[in-house]
Amino acid sequence: MAMGFRFPSIILLSLLFVLAIPDASASEPDSNSLLLPVVPKSFENEKTISISGPLQDTIKANRTPYMVVSDIEVPLGKIVVIQPGTVFLFKNLSGLHVQGKLIAVGTKQRPIVFSSENDRTANPSTSQYPNPYDWNGIYVHADATGSVFSFCAVNYSVYGIVSETKFFRADPVSFRQNGKSNLVIEGKNVASGDTTVNYTTSITGAQAPGIASLPESDPYQFKRDIVRYSGFSLLLAGIAGGIYSGMQWKKYQDELNSISTNDPNAIRSINETDWVATRNTRDNNRLYTGLGAAVFLLGAAGFYWSFTF
Repeated sequence: MAMGFRFPSIILLSLLFVLAIPDASASEPDSNSLLLPVVPKSFENEKTISISGPLQDTIKANRTPYMVVSDIEVPLGKIVVIQPGTVFLFKNLSGLHVQGKLIAVGTKQRPIVFSSENDRTANPSTSQYPNPYDWNGIYVHADATGSVFSFCAVNYSVYGIVSETKFFRADPVSFRQNGKSNLVIEGKNVASGDTTVNYTTSITGAQAPGIASLPESDPYQFKRDIVRYSGFSLLLAGIAGGIYSGMQWKKYQDELNSISTNDPNAIRSINETDWVATRNTRDNNRLYTGLGAAVFLLGAAGFYWSFTF
């Protein structure tokens, strides 16, 4: 009887011990607080786009992640805009250097992700596991004042974000599994461990000349509007001018046909000066019709281009 009682007791204690083991997933950071990326299923079997060197003015959130094979940079004096939902996967020893102004503004549903090439959350096709120190991190130089990181995630790097200037915005930025630091501003460590940081310049600093206190709007909006409205105006002018010149072309062509004859009797009544003037007017209107078509095509090209940057 004693052995019969002891055996079920051992089983019961074993079950309690198993149930008491904490779930490993419970120690994972909360995805809402850390802005962990929600990666579309379309990423799973897509090839990556390899990039390096100076970035283009606008980085579009394509269906394919960007694989950073060596350092990328925002050149001095240049503004680079990263669209929401863009994913950067960095190879070992690579990083991002910001010398100009970077506007990286994502959304809660579509954060901008800076992570390791082995980050399985952002790159399900990888066969390896991510680790801290996988890539260098983001270095914001002293001249990169006014840069903005909003709804961004920085994962598995060495330094996270290191900034030589305090005049920038990180609001909010999540940091996960970075090696030495998460956010260092002017030599001071601001955040450590897996966390979400909301950092903005002080009111005094934000009012300094050239420093933005809020995330900036699209810096190309004014140029885009100029190109768009100018292109649309040229498009309309080309249509109107081409139609009018084409009608005049037809009119003087018909008139020229009527006075162009081999009939000797009719030739006597035709003034040669009038015939030459009619021909020249027809030729001019034919030229104007072609110019109208060219203006239309130029305006259409400008109008279309305004939607691409």
